[in-house]
Amino acid sequence: MTGANPELGSVPAMIRAGISALHPSEQRVAQVFIDRPEWTIEASAQEVADAAGTSRATVVRAAQRLGFSGYPQLRVLLARDVGLAARGSEDTEPRDAVGVVRAVVRDLARAAEDLAALLDAQDVQTGVELLRSARSVLVIGNGLSAPVAMEAAMRLNAIGRSAEAPMDHVAQGVRARLLGPEDVCIVVSGSGSTRPTVQAARAARTAGAGLIALTAFTTSPLTEIATVSFVSALGASSFRDEITRTTRLSQTIMVNALIRALIQADPESARLAQARMLDVIGEVFLQDPP
Repeated sequence: MTGANPELGSVPAMIRAGISALHPSEQRVAQVFIDRPEWTIEASAQEVADAAGTSRATVVRAAQRLGFSGYPQLRVLLARDVGLAARGSEDTEPRDAVGVVRAVVRDLARAAEDLAALLDAQDVQTGVELLRSARSVLVIGNGLSAPVAMEAAMRLNAIGRSAEAPMDHVAQGVRARLLGPEDVCIVVSGSGSTRPTVQAARAARTAGAGLIALTAFTTSPLTEIATVSFVSALGASSFRDEITRTTRLSQTIMVNALIRALIQADPESARLAQARMLDVIGEVFLQDPP
């Protein structure tokens, strides 16, 4: 889609209006969007393709012919518009500040438990070994994922691992192309579908680097190309919640857990690096005032 996004509430109407101009297989896809909008928001392109009896490429093509840049954009805007009707009742739900805070804390606790439950022993071992043997680590995260990427790079450097987390997506793409088979790229993305993030991840894989993905969905463009993926629900029960009310706390937990495991795998290297870091920190504090 070029230009501004469609007006609030207009996406279902756009799909209904555009269905007649589609090819028969694309019409079946659009009919899924119309008949099952709530399900579509949560479904991958492949799941929609299965429901419509067609291919994943047809789903993408149908979304584009309906006026969207692709299926990810259609999903996001459909989530926006389908959520409009429910939002009014949600906003008027009586709950005081304490109740809201307690509910959020409980959601985050459940997300952390889900993260632990979803961990695969082989994936963890692979991720730690990739980081341990890496010549350098490029960490990529945009939007709400950017602070997680920055913390990951800082903590890796603190234990003696060369890491960087450029914030500009052009710089990310350039740096990814300069990686090699001895390097590792960590990619943080809630949806796993953000275009600049996935493009940089693909560049890293093309360059031969290992790719560790931290995301919220088991099926996404990012997980499809990753060497190893760690899926955390981010405290959100749906794709709509992930893009509107999300937190990256569980991904931050995963970053710190991987680094703790990396320290355990090579404690002497980490100890020496931490000693050097403490020397630097000691130099930045001002003397006590007289």
